[in-house]
Amino acid sequence: MIRNDKKTDNNEINFKKIKFLDIQMIATLGFIITLIISFFLSYDKKLSLENKPRLFSDQEAQNLALFQTILVFIIATCFFYVNYKQYEIAKENHDKDEPDLLLQIETSIFAIISAIIGLYIVFKNYRSRTLSIAETEIT
Repeated sequence: MIRNDKKTDNNEINFKKIKFLDIQMIATLGFIITLIISFFLSYDKKLSLENKPRLFSDQEAQNLALFQTILVFIIATCFFYVNYKQYEIAKENHDKDEPDLLLQIETSIFAIISAIIGLYIVFKNYRSRTLSIAETEIT
């Protein structure tokens, strides 16, 4: 009977881990989207500097930059949440991955700080309607 309880506990732990991995996969997909947006914003800025027809108007580029930086902040927060929850699971079960997960939490905190700085840059320049080089390289 004790053996079945342990198996049930392992299944429950695995279910939790899978749930957080699913969230992490969705966040990773969001990050890929922000990279694609960043590419197009950078290319648009290049076209602007070369005095060629642009992909976006100034307003569209600003709106995309704002959307991108908000998405980056959400993704960074999501990774922090997932890392923290995985750390809690590892700590409860005395998992050998506990120290590595703690380092991932610290890395997530730096990503959130970076995302906040990116948001500040975009919000500061949002009214000017011109996309700065810094805004195209937020990610």
